[in-house]
Amino acid sequence: MNLDPLLLDPHSHPSTEELAAAGALVVQWALQNHATLDEQGIGLSATPEVMQKLLQEPPPETGRPFPDILRRFDEQIAPFAFKPCNPRFLAFVPGVPAFPSVLGDWLAAAANFFCGVWFEAAGPTQVELTVLDWFKSWLSYPATARGILTGGGSEANLTALVVARERVPYVDRGRIVLYVSEQRHWSVDRAAKVMGLFPQQIYPVPAGADLKLHARALCEAVARDRVAGLVPWAVVANAGATNTGAVDPLDEIATVCAEERLWLHVDAAYGWVAILADEGKRELAGIERADSITLDPHKWFAQTFEAGCLLVRDGARLEETFRLRPDYMQDVVPDEGEINFADHGIALTRRFRALKIWLSVQMLGAQWFRDLAERCLNLAAYAQRRLEAEGCFEILHPRQLSIVCFRYRPQGGADVDLDCLNEAIARDLLASGRAFLSSTRLHGVYALRMCIINWRTSAGDIDEIVRLLKEIGHKVVDHDGA
Repeated sequence: MNLDPLLLDPHSHPSTEELAAAGALVVQWALQNHATLDEQGIGLSATPEVMQKLLQEPPPETGRPFPDILRRFDEQIAPFAFKPCNPRFLAFVPGVPAFPSVLGDWLAAAANFFCGVWFEAAGPTQVELTVLDWFKSWLSYPATARGILTGGGSEANLTALVVARERVPYVDRGRIVLYVSEQRHWSVDRAAKVMGLFPQQIYPVPAGADLKLHARALCEAVARDRVAGLVPWAVVANAGATNTGAVDPLDEIATVCAEERLWLHVDAAYGWVAILADEGKRELAGIERADSITLDPHKWFAQTFEAGCLLVRDGARLEETFRLRPDYMQDVVPDEGEINFADHGIALTRRFRALKIWLSVQMLGAQWFRDLAERCLNLAAYAQRRLEAEGCFEILHPRQLSIVCFRYRPQGGADVDLDCLNEAIARDLLASGRAFLSSTRLHGVYALRMCIINWRTSAGDIDEIVRLLKEIGHKVVDHDGA
């Protein structure tokens, strides 16, 4: 039999020495970026035409030197992205990893363990179980609950609702009703769409003036639907709404759900870390009664993208929903006490997401994360006081957790369109390169919002943002009035 001599050796690949040199350059870039984030701007966007001119090209037929590739990354890719790690990036719900999480991600990528089944990854699986136990303990969730790390809150919300529906008879699934807050995250609607629910099966319960879902309104909706012959099924409540940080009255809602036999899912993707602080424990009281909880470590818990999580009180329902055993998986049937995370969620192939979380807590200690929660709550309270003290800002929603919603309102009763004025202020603040605040609408009014979950952010950063907003506001008003 003729054999191609090239098949006698592994496929060609850069040598260990070449990889060590390339790795050293990556470490140098990462540490330099980490050390200078305070001095860097927020980042740039660009038109498709600009980006195509820089990066649209056929693949090279032969490899290029790594220093040249890294230089292109540094000059043509990295500048055209916003920097959520910047201490004055307080828009949306940013992801701001502590550097130990970066180290954990590197290790996970280098090891490239397959974390779908115990047989192939007993060590990584046990690490994930340990991390999930930490989360359950902090949230006062029962030790018998189970969970799974996901790509993010959207996947976790979808997984939770699929689990919740599993025991609903097929004949009833066209009549089930999902009750949601008016302030829900849009991923809930997308999850319902993926599951095949009709739009009329999703009922946004009217929120109160505080933009929260309240038990009385929920009871009224459920009673109405039962009379109409529908099947009230599940409720999604907020533990830190993206718009305002609002936490729904979870204990009251849990009582209604227990009485009405409704599945209670709590979307705590952003707000769950507040439970590590005394204020957060009071705000999130009742979360431990939920049937399922979504939490995102890649938000307030200082982890790199991607790291979401779902916890389910009746943990057996995860496997009941997702376990399938095709012939090609007969070698990995778990023994007693073993867990196949591929049987607990949507994905079969799973990366070792738990490593960065585990490594971060090992390296920093749990107290670091408690202090982070307390620090961000205090900084948000400070931000609201600073805005109120200036006399030219109006608080549109009192601080909830670590989010403040407000708008600039000129002193002296100037006759201006406040929506247009604040939109211009947000645009000019971003153009300055010094800070980024996102916007939303509350009761139909344009609002600026700060979301403070960045371990780098200090009171000095808050002071600078307030000063910039005031200066820009004055300039915009003067320009429009001229």
